[in-house]
Amino acid sequence: MNIGRTYLVAAALALFATLVFVSSAGAIAPVQITLKEPTKGSTVTFIDNAPTAKKVHGFPTKISPGDEVVLTNQLFENGAMVGKLRSRCTATDASGGSGEAVFTNAHFICEGVYNIKGSSLYANGQVLQGGTQGVITGGTGSFANARGTFVSKVEKGGETSTITLVE
Repeated sequence: MNIGRTYLVAAALALFATLVFVSSAGAIAPVQITLKEPTKGSTVTFIDNAPTAKKVHGFPTKISPGDEVVLTNQLFENGAMVGKLRSRCTATDASGGSGEAVFTNAHFICEGVYNIKGSSLYANGQVLQGGTQGVITGGTGSFANARGTFVSKVEKGGETSTITLVE
């Protein structure tokens, strides 16, 4: 009888320890990284695939599916440069006009890499009014196996990206 009771107590303690470990693992708080992307120092290249359109100030008046924007932005965290964002966005719909609406109405789908302090985060997203949002699909170095989301908001002088990692 004593051995049975000892076994039940040991099993109960093991179950309790497992439940505590599993519930605490699920309660790990997401990690947030906020990066500034100033306009100064960035490069923007528009690739106007056929059919081509008239340009005003270097940008087209019409966008057709397949047109691309290639960007390189410096990344700053707490005022210090920590890396670069390199991305390519492809239009999936036709759009015309001027200003930000031309880009949001073209429904650009983007892929990019946040190179931060020798490690990388890989991202996919879409251009929306006021910025870009999407997912972090993986990473290398200190971001190995990372998953999460990002939101980039256009503001005076550039953009601010908030990356939320859940792993």
